[in-house]
Amino acid sequence: MAVFGLGPIFLSALAEAGIGLFFGGVVVTMMPMIVGLYFGRYELRMNPILLLGGLAGAQTMTATMAAVQERSGSPVAVLGYTPAVPIGHILLTTRGTVIVGVIAL
Repeated sequence: MAVFGLGPIFLSALAEAGIGLFFGGVVVTMMPMIVGLYFGRYELRMNPILLLGGLAGAQTMTATMAAVQERSGSPVAVLGYTPAVPIGHILLTTRGTVIVGVIAL
C-alpha cells in the first residue's frame, strides 16, 4: 500500500510547485547530455559506444551503461564509463557542498 502512496504526493507537489519547475528540471538534466553527445560525436569524433558509456558514467547511471552494452552487443561502453564515474562522484560531492555553502550565505 505504501508504494501506491507516492503518486498522490507527486501530483500534489507538482500542483503546488507548478509544471514549470518540472520542465525546468527536465531541461537542466537533459541539456548537458545533449551538448556532450553533440560535442563528443561531431567535434571530438568519438566512437558512439564509448561516448554513450562516458555519458552514462558522467551521470553515474549503471543501468544506462548496461543498456548500452546490451543494445550494442559489445562491452566497449565500460571503457568510457569507468573513468567518468569517479569524476562524476567527486564533482557531485563537491558541487553539492559548494551549493549548500552558497545558499547558506
